[in-house]
Amino acid sequence: MANIKVLVGSTYGNAQQVAEDCAEQLNGLGHNTVVLAEPKLEEVVADDTEVLLVCTATIGLGEIPNNLMPLYSQLKDQAPQLSEKRYGLISLGDSGYQNFANAGKLMDELLQELQVQRVGETLEIDACETPDPEEAASEWISAWAAQL
Repeated sequence: MANIKVLVGSTYGNAQQVAEDCAEQLNGLGHNTVVLAEPKLEEVVADDTEVLLVCTATIGLGEIPNNLMPLYSQLKDQAPQLSEKRYGLISLGDSGYQNFANAGKLMDELLQELQVQRVGETLEIDACETPDPEEAASEWISAWAAQL
C-alpha cells in the first residue's frame, strides 16, 4: 500500500471536507494517508512521500487558494525533481465562472512540469451540477486507488 499525502487548497472548507473524506476512504483501503491543510515543500519532497493527492478549490479569477499558494510558488521557483512520485487531482469549481476549476489545472500543469507521474484522469467537481462533492469524490477515489 502507498504513503499518500493529501495537499489541500481550500478557502470555505469544501475542498478540505472532500480531502478528509478521501483520506478516510484511502486509509480504509489500507493506504497510509495524511491530510496537509497547509502543505509545505519539505513534506512533498520527503522520501516517505510516494503519492500526492491534490484536492483544491478555485478562488477569485481562477487562482489557487491562499493555503496552497506558498507550496505552488516554491515548487515553481525551486523545480525539484519529483519523477519518482505519483499524483492524483481533484479540482472543485463552479462552471458559472470563466476560469472553471483553474486552480486544479494550474497544479496539474506544474506537477507535469516537475515530472510527477499522474495516476488516472483528474476529477473536476462542478458546484453547479454536483450537489454532493464528497459522493462524487468517493466514486472517483475508489477507481483511482485501484490504479496505485
